[in-house]
Amino acid sequence: MPGYRVSSHRVENPDEIKSEWLELQARSDCSYFQSWGWIGPWLEQVVGDLMPCVVKVWSGEQLVGMGIFVSKDIKRHVFVRAKCLFLNEYPYDGRNMVIEYNGLLACEGYQDAVYTETIRYLLAMNTGCDEFYFGGMTNRSSLVRAAEQFVDRINVITNEESTSWQVDLSGLGPGIDGYLDGLSKNRRYQIRRSIRIYEEKGSLCLEEADNKDSALTYFDGLKKLHTDCWRDKGQQGSFGNPRWERFHRSLIKSGFPKGEIQLLRISNPDGPIGYLYNYIWRSRVYVLQTGFRMCRDKRLLPGYVTHTLAIVHNRQKGMSVYDLMHDDALYKKILCNHSKKLYWMVIQRHHLKFRLEDLTVRIVRSCRRVLRQHANTQERQ
Repeated sequence: MPGYRVSSHRVENPDEIKSEWLELQARSDCSYFQSWGWIGPWLEQVVGDLMPCVVKVWSGEQLVGMGIFVSKDIKRHVFVRAKCLFLNEYPYDGRNMVIEYNGLLACEGYQDAVYTETIRYLLAMNTGCDEFYFGGMTNRSSLVRAAEQFVDRINVITNEESTSWQVDLSGLGPGIDGYLDGLSKNRRYQIRRSIRIYEEKGSLCLEEADNKDSALTYFDGLKKLHTDCWRDKGQQGSFGNPRWERFHRSLIKSGFPKGEIQLLRISNPDGPIGYLYNYIWRSRVYVLQTGFRMCRDKRLLPGYVTHTLAIVHNRQKGMSVYDLMHDDALYKKILCNHSKKLYWMVIQRHHLKFRLEDLTVRIVRSCRRVLRQHANTQERQ
């Protein structure tokens, strides 16, 4: 039985690791955010100047695991400083591209070994690093099992949990009714009523961009509706970050010709009512960004109508899952029939400063709880 070995090096040019990544992803059950379609533009556009490091795990002569780590010195709670490594992301300085379904790229059947050998390597070769961040993971089991082997040196902390929302398209009947029949009676009525009102001006039309130029044109339309909506709330929205916009324009240019990008426009004779910017990966649709026409008529539901037509469209195309991704927005819970948990995990070395941090945080939280209880008692009196 061949043993495992691990190596690492700085990524100065993404092309250095492209062929290995593509070959390994073909043997892996990976998400779009772990594929080269995302990782390549991310390396080139977002973190190329930060000297990211690729870690590779080998079983004998076979490459079975890869991950990109970016370093950052952070300060929190005033007094705690830590040297950190982040897997496939850099959530600082406007470079947070909001990755989900993250994790090490691992060959099928080698997931536990890849995490174990990667953690062993990181602890041994990055002795000055205090924390290792694995954000937005759907399956934390391999990471937890691997970390259990090093409990004398590390803690595994779950910083955040969230729910990812999906529509399982495989069980839906045909047409709009085939989808809406799975929703509540009240929501079915509201969406159908909204469609009828929109169609008083003429039929609703769903169009999918059929080339790279039209995809970028749709992206421009999405930007306008998205930005108008957020400015109405006194905020900038995603396009307020120019680095975010540059990255996604680059991703559309590289990914559309490969069939990995989908831009949809839903309109009636009054113009567009909604745009969707989606990723297509292994029969799964990831809804990355939206833009909807604002309206004062509360009976009109541009978001619900746009997603409903997009769900029906992608079912007809043979997609298996329509993924609205994570957060607790009510509309996602209403539209979806399936969910998964996402986890933001941290592997933390045993250091006195972290024990003091944990103690301080618990004391502060306890004091705040006591003060709130006291304030509530005073109000009742």
